[in-house]
Amino acid sequence: MDRPLYNQLVAYYELVEGRDWASEIHLIASLLRDHGCKSLLDLGCGTGYHARALTKLGFRATGIDISKQNIRFARKKAEEENVNPRFVIGSYYDYSPDESFDAALCLNWSIPVRDDEAKRFLDNTYSLLRPRGLLIFDFERISQIVRSDVGKAFTASWDREQEKVVRVSVGQMASNVLYSNDVYIIYSKSSEQIHPDERSRYRIKGRNAHVQIFVDRSCVRFFSMKEIRNFARRSKFRLLANPVLPRNKYRRNYAVLEKVT
Repeated sequence: MDRPLYNQLVAYYELVEGRDWASEIHLIASLLRDHGCKSLLDLGCGTGYHARALTKLGFRATGIDISKQNIRFARKKAEEENVNPRFVIGSYYDYSPDESFDAALCLNWSIPVRDDEAKRFLDNTYSLLRPRGLLIFDFERISQIVRSDVGKAFTASWDREQEKVVRVSVGQMASNVLYSNDVYIIYSKSSEQIHPDERSRYRIKGRNAHVQIFVDRSCVRFFSMKEIRNFARRSKFRLLANPVLPRNKYRRNYAVLEKVT
C-alpha cells in the first residue's frame, strides 16, 4: 500500500477519520445482536478500531487488511487495551480461512469502485459467511452528492500530544466517483525556533524538522439503492436494511445484506 494514510500516517488515522465511533459501534452491535451474530470478520479493518471495540462488547472479531503497517498498529493497540481480536495481513478478494463467520464488516467506504471488483469482493465475502450471515458496509449515495461542495478546499485540524495535524482536502467528481486529494501537514509544537538572519529568512529549506507534509489520494464510488440491490442479488445476497447516521451536514449510509442459501 503506497498511500501515506496507511503508512506514515497510521498513528493519526483514528484521529483524522472523523467518525462518530460510539454511534457507529452501537449501531453495528445492535444489528449483530438482533441477528444472533457472535463472530465477525472486519474486511479492510484499517487500524482495527471496530474489531477492538466489538471484542470489548463480547463478539469474536477477526480483522484483515492489506497494509502491514495497519495490522502492526492494530495489534499494538489491542495489546495496550488488553483485548484479543485476531488480525491478519491479507486481501479481502481472496481471503479463505477454514472457519466461517456470522457477519462481515467493510467500513470507511472500503468497498471496491469498479463493478467487476465489487462482484469479486461480494462473491468472496459470501464464501466467508455462514448461512444467513450478514454483510454490513457503509457507502455514499448518489442522491446525496452535494455538487456545490465538489472542487472546494476543506480544511480541518486536530491537536495530538506535541503535534498539530492539518488536512486540506479537494475533491473532483468523474461520473459517480469522487477523487479526493488530501494534504496532511504535521506541525511540531516545539517552541524552539532559530532566529533567521536577513539572508536565510528568505530561503526555505527543503527539509524542516518541525513540519512534515504528506499527499494522500483516494477515490470513493457513489451508489444508488438500485445498484446496491443489484450487486447483492448477483452475489446471492439480499438487502435487509439501509440504516443512516448523521455526519456533520451529510449522512453516513449503511447497507445490511443477508446471505441467501
